[in-house]
Amino acid sequence: MSFVGTKENVLPAQILPIEKVGVNWVTLMPFGYLGSIEDSKVRFDTSWQWKGETTSGLEATIPLFTQKGINVMLKPQLWISKGIYTGRINPPNEQAWQELKSSYRDFILHFAQLAEKFQLPLYCIGTELSSMVKKDPQFWRDLIQAVRTVYRGKLVYAENWDQYEGVPFWDALDYIGVNAYFPLKGPLPATLDSIEKRWMPTSSSMAQLSQQMDRPILFTEMGYRSIPDPLSRPWDYRTAAPEYDPEMQAMAIEALLRHFMPKKWWKGGFVWKWFPNHEKAGGEMHTGFSPQNKLAEEVLRRYFTKRE
Repeated sequence: MSFVGTKENVLPAQILPIEKVGVNWVTLMPFGYLGSIEDSKVRFDTSWQWKGETTSGLEATIPLFTQKGINVMLKPQLWISKGIYTGRINPPNEQAWQELKSSYRDFILHFAQLAEKFQLPLYCIGTELSSMVKKDPQFWRDLIQAVRTVYRGKLVYAENWDQYEGVPFWDALDYIGVNAYFPLKGPLPATLDSIEKRWMPTSSSMAQLSQQMDRPILFTEMGYRSIPDPLSRPWDYRTAAPEYDPEMQAMAIEALLRHFMPKKWWKGGFVWKWFPNHEKAGGEMHTGFSPQNKLAEEVLRRYFTKRE
């Protein structure tokens, strides 16, 4: 589960609802900020950030999960002002590119050291940074090597569904990370079986890549909004929803689980997203991604809790 950073420190009681769903892994996400796609300075651990996005907030949150036996993937992410897509990062000249790479390296190595401090099993070196990957693949290989000097766990990079096949350094990592917002277009109303069948071409391509790279695939993000058609544009969080439809969200996530869980090359995924204040999260008329207090939460509980 992708656990949303909080304004204040997470309370122990806020871990219980996520535990009851059967969650055995969470993603915690410290954030670095850029003012624009041309900015070359990653800002993090600032005075104005929410606590859950910072080093001190993570130091307080991580033990709450690990003490419960819940594994943590630390996944530092960039946020560009106004929510501009991070795959478009494009500093204006070579000097700015060099400054950005140096700044990003500091950001990633800082949180790699935090992951090592808590002996976390999995660390993500980046999320949806296709323009940076294409600009300088060697930078990423050097970064991976540098991270491995300070962190002993497994490494992954999280690329978007439409760019993951072009990442040139999967062989240097332990997992192929995919933010799995693949469009699954088809007629509506849909059934569980029909949605699952829509995965077949994509699933076949991923199986081939996994075999070629000799690396398992991990869905670093996966999820759907609770709207009548969450399948055509699963990544779209901004478009106003015509109405609330918890049944389609639940069917979409169940079709994904039913299709991928039997596959040996698939190592699981992190549902997007879970808010700490469970009682007020999701629920009726909430058309966002959270499965909380919706049918999708019941699907997850059914798949991941022990049956009596």
